[in-house]
Amino acid sequence: MPRKKGKLEFRYYEVPHDEFVLALDGDAWVRPYGYDDRERPITDLHFHNLLEIGLCCCGYGSVALESEVYPYSAGTVTVIPKNFPHTTSDEGPVPTKWEYLFLDAEKLIQDMYADNRRLGEKLLYRINRNACCTTEREAPRLASLAKLILEEVKRQDDFYRDSIEGLLRALLVEMARLHPDLMQERHPPAGRAKKSELVQVTRALEYVGDHFDRPLKIGDLAGACHMSETHFRRLFVKCIGMHPVDYINQVRIQMACEMLKKTNLSINEISIQCGFFSSATFNRNFRRFMGTTPNEWKKLPENYERRLANNTIAHYKGR
Repeated sequence: MPRKKGKLEFRYYEVPHDEFVLALDGDAWVRPYGYDDRERPITDLHFHNLLEIGLCCCGYGSVALESEVYPYSAGTVTVIPKNFPHTTSDEGPVPTKWEYLFLDAEKLIQDMYADNRRLGEKLLYRINRNACCTTEREAPRLASLAKLILEEVKRQDDFYRDSIEGLLRALLVEMARLHPDLMQERHPPAGRAKKSELVQVTRALEYVGDHFDRPLKIGDLAGACHMSETHFRRLFVKCIGMHPVDYINQVRIQMACEMLKKTNLSINEISIQCGFFSSATFNRNFRRFMGTTPNEWKKLPENYERRLANNTIAHYKGR
């Protein structure tokens, strides 16, 4: 028997035109949390179209991040990716106040890392891996950067947009650092390559990104870079720190993870769409890069987006 669908509330926010973030603060955010306008307890989770950073100024209660519940008090910091189900409830009688930043992480990273798409994709992947509830003591730089951005938005002194843009770069890095890189240390570090060499290899990275779903040969990548296979292999390892075949399979596994997280396609369908035409090859590479099987990985708590399909969605303007 299929599981009965739950109810989720979708809260939509918009970043003001020509701004980088939406800041919600002030006395309006000293309020009861976890209750509706009629003071009835809210039992349903909600999610947003933007990434949310929350700073608890005072009060205490609990934050539900999908199925996990964490206590909060003054100094608690939350980082919640878009589409991640959550809710906040206070446990009065102490007045509760939160301050929030909402931002479009995908657009910011695309704009800020236009000249280094691979690094941008890595940052975004790690930021979106899971929601996080931490404290100023545990993540002082993250909390400090969020507060500085809130202050810039409030004051709007000269060049405040430039200041926010710089602070956001650092904030994105701190958010990515909250979640370890599962693929880190699985390959030798890249050598010291010249910028001109990196540019040549970038063409191969783009080629893999565009053609990962079909059979690929090293000669295809070397051809895209207009060099011999022998020279290409040597230069690729020097610049990227792994062999071209390993990189191709890593990209395919990353794409498979996105599809496992966001769709209800079967594992076999996903493996084929990601360029693996043998289930054994797919499973072997998945375990190699992710340390577990596709079925086990799919059940991990960070793979939240595909579970939205199992709930009834109610739409509300953010408040």
